[in-house]
Amino acid sequence: MNEKISQLLRLLDDLLAALFYRETEKKHAWLGGVWLAGLYALGVYAWGRFLNWGKIPFDWLDWAEINAPRTAFLKDAMMLGVLPLHMPDASALREVTDRFMCLPDVLLSPDILLLRFMEVGPFFLVHTLILYTLGALGLLALRKKFNLSLAAFTGLFLLFNFNGHILAHYSVGHITWGGYLLFPWLFLLAFQFLEGDYSWKWVAKTAGLLLLMYLQGSFHQFVWSLMLLGLLGLTARECFIPALKALVFSCLLSLVRILPPVLLLGKFDQDYLGGYPTAWDMLMSMVSFKFPAESFTVQSMLSDLAWWEYNLYIGLAGALWVGVFGLYLWARRRDSQHGYPAFWLPIVVLTLFSLGRIYRVVRYIPIPLLSGERASIRMLIVPAALLMVLAALEMQHWLNQRRPGWLERLGLLGGLLMIAHDLWQHLKVWQVDNAYLPFDVTPVDLDIKIVANRPDPPYITMVAVGAALSLLTLIFLLVMARREARGGKG
Repeated sequence: MNEKISQLLRLLDDLLAALFYRETEKKHAWLGGVWLAGLYALGVYAWGRFLNWGKIPFDWLDWAEINAPRTAFLKDAMMLGVLPLHMPDASALREVTDRFMCLPDVLLSPDILLLRFMEVGPFFLVHTLILYTLGALGLLALRKKFNLSLAAFTGLFLLFNFNGHILAHYSVGHITWGGYLLFPWLFLLAFQFLEGDYSWKWVAKTAGLLLLMYLQGSFHQFVWSLMLLGLLGLTARECFIPALKALVFSCLLSLVRILPPVLLLGKFDQDYLGGYPTAWDMLMSMVSFKFPAESFTVQSMLSDLAWWEYNLYIGLAGALWVGVFGLYLWARRRDSQHGYPAFWLPIVVLTLFSLGRIYRVVRYIPIPLLSGERASIRMLIVPAALLMVLAALEMQHWLNQRRPGWLERLGLLGGLLMIAHDLWQHLKVWQVDNAYLPFDVTPVDLDIKIVANRPDPPYITMVAVGAALSLLTLIFLLVMARREARGGKG
C-alpha cells in the first residue's frame, strides 16, 4: 500500500512538473494537448459569453452610433453583391462624408462575406472568434519559439486575451479593435527582426500582417505597429534600413486603405484627447476594478476620457506577474541574445506617449498617420502586451534556472488561478448584456442602413489606384522574396 501511495505521489509530482518544464511535459504528451485545447475552448466560451452569443444590444454608445450601422450597411452590400462605396447615413461616418472607404477605421476584412449568410450580431461573434483563433495561433507560435511551459503560456494567454483594454473597448462597440488580437504575430516578427532577419520574406510577412490588421478597421493598431517597428529600427545602426523597408512597404501594401481617406484630409476631428493624466492613473488602470456605470466618474480637469479608455485591468496578481517577471527580472538580464534589450526603447517611448500631453508634440509632424492619434492613452496597450510576452519568457528562464520545488510550483499555480478569477469577474461585469444597462438608449434602425452607390469619379479613382498600387506592391514583395530564396539556395 505504501508503495502504491509513493508511486501516486511521484506521478502527481511529475504531472505538476510537466506544467512548468517542457522536457517533463513531453513525457506526458496528452497533458499538453488537453491543457491547450482546454485553454482555447475556455477562450471561445469567454468571448461567446462576453458578446452574449451574438445577441448584442445595439442601442448604446458606439454600437448604435458607429459600428452596428456600418456593419448593417456592409451586409446590404454583400446581399446586393456590390462594393460598399456610399453610405447615405453620414451619422455613422462621423458626419463628414457618405464615402464609406474614406474612413480609415471601417471594417473591410475578407470575412465580411459572411454577412451574406448571417445577421450583424452573430457576425460580430464569429468575426471576433476568427481573430481570437488567429491570435491564439500566434501565441502558440511564440510558445514554440521560446519553449514556454504550459504554466508560463497560460499566464500570457489569459492576460493577453482578456485584459481590460480589449474587453472594455469591445464592450462599448469598438469592434474594430480586433486587430489587437493579431499582436502575437507582430511580436513574433519583432523577435525575428532583432535576431537579424532582415530578409524580403520578413518584410513581406510584416507588410501582409499590417494590411490584415488595417482591414479589420484597426487603424490605430496599424499606426502603433508602425511605431513599434520604427523605434526598433533606431536601436542599432544595422536595424535602421531593414526597419525602414518594413515601414515603407507596409504603407505601400496598405495603400488600398490609406489613399481613399486622403480625400478627407482636414475634415476629421483633430481635437487632441490626451493620455493618462498621471503615471499613478496609468498604474491604477491595471488594478482598479470599475463598473461600466462608473465610466464617467474618472473625468477630471486633466482628461475628459471615460473609463473604457483608461481600462487596462489585469488584476493584482496579473500586475505582480508582469511586474516581477516582465520588468524586474527582465531588466536584470544581461544576456543580449535572449533578453532582447532593444525592446526597452519602444516600451519606454510608447509608455511616455500614453502619458498626459506628451504625444501632442508628435502630432505636429506633418504625417497624417501620426496626427490621426487623438487619444494617445490607448497606446499603452502595446508596451503592456509586449511586457506580457517578455514576462512569459522571463518566467520560463527563471523556472529553468531556479528549478523551484513543488511548494513554489503550487504557489505559482495559485497565482495563475487568481489571475483567471479576477479576469473572469471583470469580464462578467463588462459583458455587453450587463454593460449597456447604465447608459442612455440611442435608438438605431439597422434596416435603413443601405448602400446608395453613386457616380463619384475622384473617390472611385482613388480606391482603384490604391488597390492597383497595393497589388503591384504585393507582386514586387513576392518576386523579391522568391529571388532571395533562390539566391540563398544557390
